[in-house]
Amino acid sequence: MFKGVTFSLRFRLIAAACFVLVLMLWVLVANSVRLLDEALEARENRHLAELAVFYNAALAVPLAERDHVKLTRLVSQMARQEGIAYVVVLDTRQRVVAADGWNVQQALPVPHSDFSRLPADRARFDGRVPLAIGEREVGSVHFGIHTQFLHETGYRLLWQSVAIGWAAFLLTVLLLSVIGYWLTRNLRVLQRGVAALEGGETAVRLPVGGNDEIGMLMRAFNRMSQALDERLEALKKSEARFHAIADYTYGVEAWFNPQGRLIWINRSVERITGHTPLECLLSNNLVDMLVFEKDRKTALEVALKALRGSTGDNFEVRLKRKDGSLVWTVLNWQPINGPTGEYLGLRVSADEIQARKEAELKLLDTVVELRRTQALKEYYLTHSNEERSRLEALLNVMKIGVLFVDSGHRVVYINNACRDIWGLPRDENLAGLRDGGLIERTAGLRKDDAGYRSHVEAVLGGETVSEAYEIHLHDGRIVTDISALVPGAKPGQFIGRVWIYEDVTRQKQLEAQLIKLAERDPLTNLYNRRRFHEELERIIADASRRHAHAGLLAIDLDGFKPINDEFGHQAGDAVLIRLAEEVGAIVRRNEIFFRIGGDEFAILAPDADEQEMVGLARRVGGKIADMRFSFAGKDVRLTASLGIALYPKHAASGEEIIARADSAMYQAKMSGKNRFAVFGETKLH
Repeated sequence: MFKGVTFSLRFRLIAAACFVLVLMLWVLVANSVRLLDEALEARENRHLAELAVFYNAALAVPLAERDHVKLTRLVSQMARQEGIAYVVVLDTRQRVVAADGWNVQQALPVPHSDFSRLPADRARFDGRVPLAIGEREVGSVHFGIHTQFLHETGYRLLWQSVAIGWAAFLLTVLLLSVIGYWLTRNLRVLQRGVAALEGGETAVRLPVGGNDEIGMLMRAFNRMSQALDERLEALKKSEARFHAIADYTYGVEAWFNPQGRLIWINRSVERITGHTPLECLLSNNLVDMLVFEKDRKTALEVALKALRGSTGDNFEVRLKRKDGSLVWTVLNWQPINGPTGEYLGLRVSADEIQARKEAELKLLDTVVELRRTQALKEYYLTHSNEERSRLEALLNVMKIGVLFVDSGHRVVYINNACRDIWGLPRDENLAGLRDGGLIERTAGLRKDDAGYRSHVEAVLGGETVSEAYEIHLHDGRIVTDISALVPGAKPGQFIGRVWIYEDVTRQKQLEAQLIKLAERDPLTNLYNRRRFHEELERIIADASRRHAHAGLLAIDLDGFKPINDEFGHQAGDAVLIRLAEEVGAIVRRNEIFFRIGGDEFAILAPDADEQEMVGLARRVGGKIADMRFSFAGKDVRLTASLGIALYPKHAASGEEIIARADSAMYQAKMSGKNRFAVFGETKLH
């Protein structure tokens, strides 16, 4: 009935006191009723005894004297008294001498000797009193008394007692209420203080009314409130310092909860994207709002892996500004764990790299421009043979080496750039020297002189413009040559040959660097994710064209994160480098080894069937399991979970075969790790 109802302490104190009081009053009233009943019975018995004495004194003498007139008058007077039902006087022979209120034709009822033994359902008490003068009995008197009259006096006394008891009870309840209100006044003050503290007030102080337990409790509350106020103030100052540092950090800092929901981001996001922190927090889909459409799929894949607790860095993605423009950023992330190790979410840092990207694109444009310039130079060199004077002036200021030989293979012209390339003095007259002599003088510079001589013979044997040929020198330089016949005035006549030499060392270095940046993982020097997707599409297309097979082995390391966490990223990098070397050593020539990212690797195998892929998985898994590492004097090992998918058996496209291989890999990982699985098969190896 009272479920969910809360009663105050004052109410409970008064209720408990009233309950005890009612119980005591009930006991006292019950006992009083018992004692009163006994007293009433004793009183009535005394009254009957007094009546006996009265009857004997009034009737004995007239009965003995046979004074019937007086007896009749006395009996009538006695019968008219309140409560008397009848009075009958008998002589010693039991003959009726006088009667009032009784039919003398009826027999008299059996008299009772004790009022307390009268049955409860009897409405009249019948008594008999012997009449005697001295020791001589002269007769007897029978009388009847209404029991209602006998009990009325007792009932009045009983109801008076009950009324007094209820008045005392109500007065006691009133006094207890006043006393309870007075005793709990400090508790109400304490209650209001607690309610104010729950409502957010921190500077709550209660008046201390005394040194009793309530006063001690109030003082303890004041101390607690003061300590809480001081703690909140310290937290506010600490939070203000945190926001002062975080909000003014130049890069973007963000915190995502374990479900991927943004719960905090600093102000730098507005500088980079134009969106305020509040707009980011209120966004239902932050990826759609900030990430460029073409980068969203990759960004979502990376986000899903990151939310599983992985650490990542140097992930480049294009963000979409509020005004619609794009900006390049690089992302780094790491999991956030609480003091007890519980996973609290993900910290993501973003830095703008727009200037660097623009520089890279500008560099690529420069390379293209250089190649275009080179083509133009070759064009002008090929079509300006008859303008020798201008050609010489032009060639001497160019960094491309030019050598003209006549039809007799003797030097006609050599510019300064060609002299510098081959280490020939600028002031030496080389005109008329046979080209074979120049080859002999420069033989010591070339790493593969025999190969170069074979190249020269092949060029001299043809009439078309030769392909660019790379000449590697001992000092590390790379020189390319192109040769063409110089046509004469008559069709089909050639007056000699021109050789074009160019030092492409820096160009090759830039090309190699760009290719490496674009295709290679900087840590392990394995092909990266970008090259993986290119090779996968190429292999799938080739296999589709030839109706051949292809296999993909997905590799995920078991136990790599604990090495990173315990020994640091340098230890993790050492593990990845060594793994790339040792696993790369057992990968066959037609198999391509990739690092997809983090501790994820993959191997593409063209023309491989299921049996060959199983063999590859056994080799790779065994090699990784056999590897041992030692960090800080502690031996460490790790294993790998591998997944196999085949084209076209399991997938019809590159994306599908990746998904199938990942699914098989996760099946192996969930089944205990250090094993491999083939997609679609329940058997694990």
